[in-house]
Amino acid sequence: MKVQVNKHELEYSGFIKIEKSRLRFEKFNGTMSEEVTRYRHYRGDAVAVIIFDSLCNQVLLIQQFRYAVHARTSNGWLVECVAGMQEKGENLEDVAHREVYEETGLKLTSLNLMTEYFYSPGSCSDKVHIFLGTVKNSEQTTEIHGLSHEGEDIKVWWVSLETALAMCDANEIQDAKTIVGLNLLARRIQIN
Repeated sequence: MKVQVNKHELEYSGFIKIEKSRLRFEKFNGTMSEEVTRYRHYRGDAVAVIIFDSLCNQVLLIQQFRYAVHARTSNGWLVECVAGMQEKGENLEDVAHREVYEETGLKLTSLNLMTEYFYSPGSCSDKVHIFLGTVKNSEQTTEIHGLSHEGEDIKVWWVSLETALAMCDANEIQDAKTIVGLNLLARRIQIN
């Protein structure tokens, strides 16, 4: 199917970029649409890691302050899986290793891609890549981690997979990548 971009301009370039385009697209009946305006914002792809200890059937969760959530709910302390942004020239696996170490102090021993998806395709072209990972020393004491120069203060703890899924059901985990990753892991365990 065809897309004809008639005008394309960068509206904003900062922490995110916002682009405005005037375009026409081929409709399912084969004709071209009228010209429409579409916006796209992008920052870059994100990598998320569901860290799983199969011997104890537990996952590692983190909690940190997220201003955007605070601005919407007045409670910005979000429970999530480890995640971070891909930097220019960095491969996805390197992002996963870097973020797991920065946010937990642990080192990955295995890493497998579970899925990748567009998290908001109506306006954003960024993808989230969710990996399943295992770490050395899963019994290692967890504590507060994160990079101080990035203003991070990250609480880390292990919880059973069953408890993590119950937290999703109870709306205690409201982070999409974490909900998707935990449910994919549960399905994989159930199938195997």
